[in-house]
Amino acid sequence: MLNALTSYLQQQAPMMPEQHPADAVPGSQIGATAAVSAASPGKTDTGSENDPYSPSQRALMVSAVASDFDVRSLAAGDVSDFQSRLQQYGLIGGRDLNAFALINTARAELDDETALDTVAILDEARQQFGERGTAYSERQQINRLHTLIQNLASARMAQ
Repeated sequence: MLNALTSYLQQQAPMMPEQHPADAVPGSQIGATAAVSAASPGKTDTGSENDPYSPSQRALMVSAVASDFDVRSLAAGDVSDFQSRLQQYGLIGGRDLNAFALINTARAELDDETALDTVAILDEARQQFGERGTAYSERQQINRLHTLIQNLASARMAQ
């Protein structure tokens, strides 16, 4: 699965053959990269796993999902595909599916033509913790899903 995701991401942003990953570093970070390299003589700037500027696997997966789904305007028909993709990439687990029920409930109340703003749905759920008397474990699930959805929204803006 990880190889498929890596291949997918490479096809999304192919590099030119003469381009080197270090060439893609913005000018403002060149001095910082050189300082980090000098501070750790055993490491090189080849984009290895130890590179402090390389994204984590989770960040890559969030970016891949964000490229396919807009969480601020999610089509009601795409909710099940969105949930499946999050599960496929391991971004949500069994307990977090309980919190995802909020999104599914909101989808059920709308027709298939209306888009869902999942960020707003989870923001509202968090604001109503006290009013609803939400249990602590459910609050944790909603908070984890809220964080994931915020990350997806942020990744979407950066693209």
